[in-house]
Amino acid sequence: MLRKQIFTCGRLAFRAVVSAGVIDSQQLLTPDCHPQASVAPRKYATTSSSSAKETPTATPSSSPSVISSCCGFPKDMVKGPSTVRDQGVVGEDACFIARYRQTHVVGVADGVGGWRKYGIDPSEFSDGLMKRCSDLVASGDFIPSRPDLLIAKAFEELASHPPRPIGSSTACVLIIDQDTLYSANLGDSGYLVMRKGRVIYRSNEQTHYFNAPFQLCLLPEDVEGSQGFIGDAPETADLASLKVESGDIIVLATDGLWDNVSEQLIVEQLSDVKADTVQSKCNALALTARRLAFDDSYASPFAKKASQHGIHAPGGKPDDITILLILIA
Repeated sequence: MLRKQIFTCGRLAFRAVVSAGVIDSQQLLTPDCHPQASVAPRKYATTSSSSAKETPTATPSSSPSVISSCCGFPKDMVKGPSTVRDQGVVGEDACFIARYRQTHVVGVADGVGGWRKYGIDPSEFSDGLMKRCSDLVASGDFIPSRPDLLIAKAFEELASHPPRPIGSSTACVLIIDQDTLYSANLGDSGYLVMRKGRVIYRSNEQTHYFNAPFQLCLLPEDVEGSQGFIGDAPETADLASLKVESGDIIVLATDGLWDNVSEQLIVEQLSDVKADTVQSKCNALALTARRLAFDDSYASPFAKKASQHGIHAPGGKPDDITILLILIA
């Protein structure tokens, strides 16, 4: 039955355009997520990271102090009380924060909610992908300068080891090694870097067409071919690297933030982040995104983008919101 449904659904991953509703309650979640700059864009052909294991060699003298926090809201409480505090899951979003020696690695994944109508939990894919990324970092099985390989290896393990989830998600992984930030972004999650009160870099969004982001995808094993589905390879991720300095602020988030909060407002809210306020600032930004998502009179970034494509979608865009805030101390 599932096979028939999937073949007739067309582009399952296309996200529905919805107008804002009314917020029922504030469910603030602060998870323990599994525990002018010169920007160099990079494009690599991805190879298996299992044969290219490299141990981070950063020394304490050259490695900055990195303070990370995470906060999020599920769009609704369909699955009951969220497990975000223990498992890094926010609705259909997932995240991780990991460290190996002096190398810090963080990531987010936004599960595609369209699978739910076919009886599939979208969070199983996004959560599984992030957990495997976290496990690979913990074991040192990654190359600090190649976050794309980390995503590729995690995706490979997700596909080849039971239980194999069905679903799809975006993925954005950042690796901070010594004084360099390496990133791989697949889809419309993303990050920005602030320095001295202004944005010095923002990642590129990848979409096939409006509201249809690049994404990793696993179909049921009995489905032949992938015609009509959105599924992208890890090597299509947008890659970049840049030097980081003490005082830099990095915001990594799913599109629940970017679709509802303007870059200008993000800068205003994070202008005075200190080591002891990273978590509270992260919480406040998530609260702002949640409030604006359910404001039907708000001219959100999503509404403006939809208008450019001839789509009338006023107000905020209710969605899962996952934010990781990182301070280079």
